[in-house]
Amino acid sequence: MALRKTFLSGRATRIGSLLLVLAVLTTAAAVGVGCGGAAVEPAAIPQPSGQTGDPPATAPSLPTPAPTLLPPSSPTPAATVAPIVDPTLALRATQTAAAAPPTPEITGAAINPTTTTPEPLPTPYGVYSWTLKVPILMYHYISQPPADADVYRVDLSVTPDNFRQQLAWLRDNGYTGIDYYELSLAIVGVTELPEKPVLLTFDDGYLDNYIAAFPLLQEYGYKATFFVVTDFVDFGREGYMTWPMLEEMSRAGHRIESHSRTHPDLRDKDRDGLIWEMLGSQQTIAAHVGYTPRYFCYPGGDYNEATIQMLRELDFWGAATTANDTWHGFNERFEWGRLRIRNDTTLQEFANVLDLEGTVRGKLPQ
Repeated sequence: MALRKTFLSGRATRIGSLLLVLAVLTTAAAVGVGCGGAAVEPAAIPQPSGQTGDPPATAPSLPTPAPTLLPPSSPTPAATVAPIVDPTLALRATQTAAAAPPTPEITGAAINPTTTTPEPLPTPYGVYSWTLKVPILMYHYISQPPADADVYRVDLSVTPDNFRQQLAWLRDNGYTGIDYYELSLAIVGVTELPEKPVLLTFDDGYLDNYIAAFPLLQEYGYKATFFVVTDFVDFGREGYMTWPMLEEMSRAGHRIESHSRTHPDLRDKDRDGLIWEMLGSQQTIAAHVGYTPRYFCYPGGDYNEATIQMLRELDFWGAATTANDTWHGFNERFEWGRLRIRNDTTLQEFANVLDLEGTVRGKLPQ
């Protein structure tokens, strides 16, 4: 009997061991299926809530990257400018430290504001381009020069009364204001100029351009091109316009174009210096007025082949000089001349320099 008990006990022990082995194998098989990912999903692990640094239940979606844009070279933040389509709306005066009068409503001929320009450079239509006669007038200050003004300040100043008389003469004699973009398109034969075109330009960005010239331009219905020195505006240099002023003028249909960043003699600049002065100014203006300015005015009227070449590389369309000329062609677009209006220019002299010499829309009779 003792022998039978020992046999049964050993048999039971072997059966228990076999059952244990089967259990282990069954568990291993289940684990193997889970690693293969066939039909086993891990149970969700509850996460504590309300704790800083807890991982989210799902990964957040990443935003689509914005296009990479070249930042403006100015420290002034870019302004979003919405163009005014109806030029008959009253213009709101910019609140500035300057004692500027309220901006008048536009009561003269309609000004068509344009905030977009054709891309790229307009080139001759077909096999030819026109050389057109268009008076481009050059102004600086529109104010009475101070008593202690030097000879240069006096020469560059046109009083508001004289400027009003000149605008009245233009209106009474049928002249229509244009800008450089319209001139370029007409030269390459894409569009036609008005019968008697005139282009008014103002250099440097003086404060009186906003206080005195801007209201008169609006009153008589003439648009103008303002070449500004952007660092003077950026850093609030005394006696110069502010960006809110320039933005308001741009919305009213006037053009804001580049006159460099610091008004240096560009002939002394190397390649990097030219890029800094030209492209920097262009980008700064674009950030404020909503379009890329394509015209440049040489500071002091000084330039050379290197400055012209750089303007070509930077996709400028043309440049204004201080040379006395009224004929403008495609090949000479970086050396277009202007007519200087001086402090002592009489109304008769003004009329003489505006003489189109028989041309119509800038063209000689066929």
